[in-house]
Amino acid sequence: MKKALVLLLVALCTIANAQDDKLIKGYAGGMMIHSGYLKGCDNPYDYNTAGVTLGIGGVLKVNLSKHFRTGFEGYVSTMRLGNDVAKGSFNKIFWTGLLGDWTWKWGRFYPYVGATVGGGVETSYYMFDGSTDDWQPEERAVFHKEPLFVVDPFAGVEYALTASLRFTLKMDYLLAFNASQFNKPYGPRVYFGVIFAH
Repeated sequence: MKKALVLLLVALCTIANAQDDKLIKGYAGGMMIHSGYLKGCDNPYDYNTAGVTLGIGGVLKVNLSKHFRTGFEGYVSTMRLGNDVAKGSFNKIFWTGLLGDWTWKWGRFYPYVGATVGGGVETSYYMFDGSTDDWQPEERAVFHKEPLFVVDPFAGVEYALTASLRFTLKMDYLLAFNASQFNKPYGPRVYFGVIFAH
C-alpha cells in the first residue's frame, strides 16, 4: 500500500512538473528607480503642478511563451513642489497593475514592449504657508487622496550580464484617470534597474 502511494505521489509530481514546464518557461523580477515629467495633477487652487518626478518600484514577470510575458509591477512616484507653495508640498502617485509584454533576444540584449493596466492613488499635499522644520500646526495646508485607473504603455531593453543577472532600461508614458475626468496625472518616465531572471 505504501509503495502504491509513493508511486502515485511521484506520478502526480511528474505530471505537475510537466504541466508547469509547458505553462511557465521562466521568470524574472527586480527593482527599478525612475525619473520623469508629470503634469495634470488637478486641484481647485489653479496651482500648476507640473515638474520632475522621482520614484522607485519593482516588477515580477513569468514567461508564458518564447516571446510573451505577464506579471505585476508597482511604483511610487513623487514630485516635490515649490514656488507658490511652501517647502514640503508634494504630489505623489502610487500605481500597480497587471502587465503583458513581448520580448525578443538579440545577442545579450532583450528588447521588449508592452503595457500595464491597473489602479492607484494620487496623494496631494499643499502647504501654502509655514515650514516643515518646526513642530507648529499649519493652518493653510491641504491633504487630498483620490483613486485612479491607470494605463501605462512602455518599451525597454534588458542587457544580460550573466545568465541570471540583467540590467534594464525602460521608458513609459503614464495615463491616469478617474470617474470625474481623463488626463489626470500623466507623463513620461525613464527607468533603470536590476533584473534577476531564470
